[in-house]
Amino acid sequence: MSISRRQATSDSKQSRAVIEIAELAGGLAHELRNPLSTLMINLKLLTEDLQDLTVRPEDTRRRALLKVEGLRREAQRLQNLFDEFLSLTGPCRLRRAETDLSAVVARLAQFFAPEADAHKIELVVVTAQEPLPCPVDEQLLGQALLNIMINARQAMPDGGELRITTAVDGDTAVISVTDTGVGIEEKDIERIFRPFFSTKASGSGLGLSITQRIVSEHGGILACESELEKGTTFTIRLPLHPGDSQAR
Repeated sequence: MSISRRQATSDSKQSRAVIEIAELAGGLAHELRNPLSTLMINLKLLTEDLQDLTVRPEDTRRRALLKVEGLRREAQRLQNLFDEFLSLTGPCRLRRAETDLSAVVARLAQFFAPEADAHKIELVVVTAQEPLPCPVDEQLLGQALLNIMINARQAMPDGGELRITTAVDGDTAVISVTDTGVGIEEKDIERIFRPFFSTKASGSGLGLSITQRIVSEHGGILACESELEKGTTFTIRLPLHPGDSQAR
């Protein structure tokens, strides 16, 4: 490759990096605006209440406690947002250990079962017949799967079925999570993995970005197939052997 071509490639990579940083910063600023605005309004109203000496002290205290609770909720939202943002942009140090993926799925399903029951969702788990050992960071992989399961629950507001399967495909472990929810428009399927993009009215839009990063750090691939009003399937493919850079 000539020097000029290498320089052009380097410049192109730097330009993409700058664009990605700008998109992340813009998305973070957008998500911060609403909770910060709510904090400022409640602090202003709280100050006015405490300065009003014409109101009975017990009434002032009652209103102040309500506003403090609102401030606490917004502060928690900000904390959650920063935690998610750091999960996406901070260092990702895998602590790999040979782990039975079917057992990981079974434990997650047991943990998620009360949430599924509360939303009238039938949770179905179909695991590989034999143990499925794979070198993974169980905590991070569990976080990735839980993000997908929460998305699935939100996609089924009237209940439905959430099916999780594990299987082997050659040298690759495959985990699929399928819901019978509202589905995703075709034009949005590629966008759902972008930071701060969300098809829901609430939420930070970071969950699937974090999930994709975790899968990628494991040398795997995360894919999505969806059909409106029928449901969505997220598939994680992970290499069974260390040194395989990408699951096939």
